[in-house]
Amino acid sequence: MLKAFIIRAGFAILLAAAAGPLQAQSKLSTVERDRTRPSTKAAETRIYGAGSPIIYPLFSAWMDQYHRQHPGVRFSYQSVGSGGGIRALTDRKVSFAVTSWPMSDDQLARANGRIFHIPLALNAVVPIYNLAQVPKLRFSGSTLADIFLGKIRRWDDAAIAKDNPGVTLPQMNIKVAHHFPDDGQIDTFLMTDYLSKVSPIFGATLANSPRENWPLANSAAGYRGGDGITGFISETPGSIGYVELDRARRNRLRYGSVKNSDGEFVPASAESLTAASIGAPQFVQSQAPDFRVSITNAPGKKSYPIASLIWLVLYEDSNEKKKKEVMNDFLKWVLTDGQRLALKLGYPSLPSNLVEMELQRLRNSGK
Repeated sequence: MLKAFIIRAGFAILLAAAAGPLQAQSKLSTVERDRTRPSTKAAETRIYGAGSPIIYPLFSAWMDQYHRQHPGVRFSYQSVGSGGGIRALTDRKVSFAVTSWPMSDDQLARANGRIFHIPLALNAVVPIYNLAQVPKLRFSGSTLADIFLGKIRRWDDAAIAKDNPGVTLPQMNIKVAHHFPDDGQIDTFLMTDYLSKVSPIFGATLANSPRENWPLANSAAGYRGGDGITGFISETPGSIGYVELDRARRNRLRYGSVKNSDGEFVPASAESLTAASIGAPQFVQSQAPDFRVSITNAPGKKSYPIASLIWLVLYEDSNEKKKKEVMNDFLKWVLTDGQRLALKLGYPSLPSNLVEMELQRLRNSGK
């Protein structure tokens, strides 16, 4: 259960550590870059948000397209990270935030009002590696767990060979790069969530004191943030780490397929992420009616197992009627026309069964 895992692993503390102030140099959409131009409209509705950079290109396209259809509405989105967005929303400095991990119970309790989560997109974390002579690799969850626990130390280990029959593995040591969970990195949240599900030993090791109990020193010391991990992997032969899929692609890093709960080795792709989220409505019905669900290790032969939703979060009790109406209409548009736009831009779309559940939730809430 997601809630139990967050409590066990101390993710409430981790997410709080990720929070930070809004930064002036944050990226803005083209809509926001135009906001200082004189408006010909007598009344213009402006809505500000902040949060995850992973969704920025898609979210910017959504805002720009919606503005073309609704010239009287202007959106601005600051790419300050999930934690920074949550902090800004909690302090009511923005109307909405976008986060790659749902708010914890403690964060919701600190909020000045009831907060609503609605999934808008999909995300994935992939194991990246630097082996020039091995263009493709496969990893089972148990193998990844043992690599990051320091139990597997060489690339020609029998467990890796079992995952990759017929592949000639180099006789060299593995150099591991990872973040500690309390560093506040979304990719670590997802990777440790997944590994704790497939490896009870991994989950027990990190349950109480992740930094003290994670037996590996961070081999990428001196490389900070997600860009630091990609830099370390790029420059270090024989290394392995993990980052979000978009970052791996942008840096042209090799990433492995991962064995899912149905026993299939599946690469991260738009199709495999959508497949992983098909079961989300069942998780919502049984675990979290507020859509705060984990979809790591989801069932389905085509499902990529280290997948996650990306949520837009906002206050339900907004006393600004016009903004409330605009946000309601914008969310409905994103869940329909916006999903088709996402596909055109190469992003995975949410499954129709989840979209219908969200639309019903919006209709019932009167947002």
